[in-house]
Amino acid sequence: MISKLFLDSSVLVEYTKNNRTALMDHLLLTMPGMLFINSIVLSEYMYHWLGNNGGKSPRSLQQSRKIGEIIRSNDQAVFLSLFVVLPVDDRIVPVCLELMQRYNLLPNDALIIATAKLHGIDTIASFDADFLPACEGERIQLIREITDVA
Repeated sequence: MISKLFLDSSVLVEYTKNNRTALMDHLLLTMPGMLFINSIVLSEYMYHWLGNNGGKSPRSLQQSRKIGEIIRSNDQAVFLSLFVVLPVDDRIVPVCLELMQRYNLLPNDALIIATAKLHGIDTIASFDADFLPACEGERIQLIREITDVA
């Protein structure tokens, strides 16, 4: 039984694009208060959300001073309040570097796995295949589909 679950931005992004929503629908229904993210996931999600809702690249939206307007038209505060945002502190540096080296991970993916490990979370939901070897090697359950949820 899963007691805590860390969400990768891929699950949040696909959900808000109305793609692959079954997993998130199930998690929101069955695990309220037990879904965790960090500032990396928040940043990745908001970056994609801005582009998707603004119809342009986030940098173009910034240059045209449209970010405030987009946020006001579809405030994400209620949706994001469904998740506990875990802190990232200086303990993460050696763990992140080790994960990058061992599994050939990009920094954000290593920071996500390191955050889960440091907070005792042994389950991650992600649609990103880059997580497969690292989760297996670190004995972290990877949830990719609703059928993976026990």
